[in-house]
Amino acid sequence: MTGEEWLALGRLLQDTGRHAEAVPALQQAASRLPLNADVYLALVVSLDATEQKADAASARLGADAIARRRASDIFDIGRVYAKHKQWEAAAHWLEKALLIEPGLAPAHICLAWALRQMGRREQAGQIDPRRRRLYLNYRHQPAFSAAKATRRRSVLIMCSSQVANLPFGHLLPPAHNRTFKWVMDEGEAGMLRGRSKRLPPYDVIFNVISDADRGASCREAQARFMAADHGPILNPPERIDRTYREYTGALLAGVPDILVPTTMRWDRQSNPAFVIHAALERGGVGYPALVRPVGEHGGDGIVLLASRSDPTDPPTQGEMYLTRYHEYRSPDGYFRKYRVIFIDRVPYPYHLAIGSQWLLHYFSADMLSDQWKLDEERRFLDDPAQALGAKAWAALHAIAQRMDLDYCGIDFSLLPDGRVLVFETNASMLVHPEAEQDRLRFKNVYIDRIFDAFDALLARHAASAQ
Repeated sequence: MTGEEWLALGRLLQDTGRHAEAVPALQQAASRLPLNADVYLALVVSLDATEQKADAASARLGADAIARRRASDIFDIGRVYAKHKQWEAAAHWLEKALLIEPGLAPAHICLAWALRQMGRREQAGQIDPRRRRLYLNYRHQPAFSAAKATRRRSVLIMCSSQVANLPFGHLLPPAHNRTFKWVMDEGEAGMLRGRSKRLPPYDVIFNVISDADRGASCREAQARFMAADHGPILNPPERIDRTYREYTGALLAGVPDILVPTTMRWDRQSNPAFVIHAALERGGVGYPALVRPVGEHGGDGIVLLASRSDPTDPPTQGEMYLTRYHEYRSPDGYFRKYRVIFIDRVPYPYHLAIGSQWLLHYFSADMLSDQWKLDEERRFLDDPAQALGAKAWAALHAIAQRMDLDYCGIDFSLLPDGRVLVFETNASMLVHPEAEQDRLRFKNVYIDRIFDAFDALLARHAASAQ
């Protein structure tokens, strides 16, 4: 069937009140008529009728953006879906944005990531050459990528074309900041030529290449830039290099009242005959052990090996982290994972996830299922020293000093003896306000303290450059 025929069928089903059947018909029409606003307006009706309110709102915005040929607005829809790990929907909208504006470089990057998450790695890889050409042009724009006039503070964003960057939008609201993105692994415009020749004037640099593993392609360019007269910088690259998982134990050695699990890096490709269990013994990791692909986050690809009798095939090819697993279930049977953000070496509580599974993240903890979970999280946010205990809170202060970064954070749990069990500590910790769930909005007053502290840090560094 053609797109027009699917659209006609969808409208016929709508006319007879069969909206649940109309939705897939109209989605077929959308796949064949990707820039037909009428298709999405029809989808709005059936999505609303079937209580799919969020998708209906996206379709409504998409119809308007398509009608006005606003690729950036369509990209924003795709980016929101990607943020919530709805990869199919994200790819759908990102592809629409690129049909309107093929040179929209951020959409290429986001689409490649979405395809990768969907298991379509070959397609994601095919985007790279085109993305590279796009960024070679992108970097030569007079004001770089997101610069806007009449802002209070100018911030040069040192970033990567890979998925290695800290999402910084909430940290740098446009009302206070004029931002310029410099994609380090896609050229060196302005390198060693002075701040006024090729780079736009800026007050401070923020290095958002926060993932030590994925940011490797930027190291050489960053090193050359750091050797020049560059002005104040937040999160210097050489300090990010200390945040590899296998370095955490050495970095935090001597900090009292913490436990850092033994971690080693293992590359199966360089040791094809060397099975994981042998690597665990040789590296002194022991059992139980976690196996995770290098560069992955959010629990993607992670496997728990309880003993030598567990299967030895790794979850993926290439490099992996092997980490000793320590039981951290609380006496009430629940697991707890805390996140604290360090701004200028001072800890700020961000969230507490409470769940029934050891592989725990806030989005999977089902925090809304029980009011007592939110009450406990509120107590942690309101008085972390009381919630964690004095020695654990003192340990977090010490970790903040040892990390010595302007922006970073830590995920951890609390052991029965009051020690901090470190899961990871790095500069990739995401912070965002709670806007979608009314019952979580109580957290925003605490989250705003993080944003205010970061804004004050920026102001101090910008003032020092005057």
